[in-house]
Amino acid sequence: MPTLSLDRPHHVTAGTVGEPGNRTFLLQVEDEDHRVTVVAEKGQVAGIADLVSRLLVRLDLAPATDWDATAMALRQPIDPAWRVGEVELALDVDVGLIAVRVGGLDVDGDAPFDAIEFAIDIDQARRLAGHVDELVEQGRPRCRLCGRPMAEGGGHVCPSTNGHGRLTV
Repeated sequence: MPTLSLDRPHHVTAGTVGEPGNRTFLLQVEDEDHRVTVVAEKGQVAGIADLVSRLLVRLDLAPATDWDATAMALRQPIDPAWRVGEVELALDVDVGLIAVRVGGLDVDGDAPFDAIEFAIDIDQARRLAGHVDELVEQGRPRCRLCGRPMAEGGGHVCPSTNGHGRLTV
């Protein structure tokens, strides 16, 4: 299957659908001709932000802290093409772009493409990394002892207490 190349996308973001503890993470890229949304794991989205942040460090930059949250929202319609399987990033220092390639996992035969590739400029990369960091932190509260997500109400079976007792925040 072919790869869809998006030429200089003007909208690159991640978002979620659902409530914390039952969220579906999405990655969305849009240029003048296409809007592509794909389902990703929380760890994949967080990993993209982490890799982008690491590439920004090479340029003595950090993720943005002052982006427009409304501008980073997912755009409708949200119709995921497939689930993300692999992610590749590369920094081109000479032109100031980060190249991204996202491949699909078990893409069905009806899909017109099985991967997307695009390049984002440094400002887009800074906003994306900052936005994703905040998005990931909006999940369920974490246990202060083991770091695992806690159920609504604050309790869970914590390995740090050997499964005994109910922890509360």
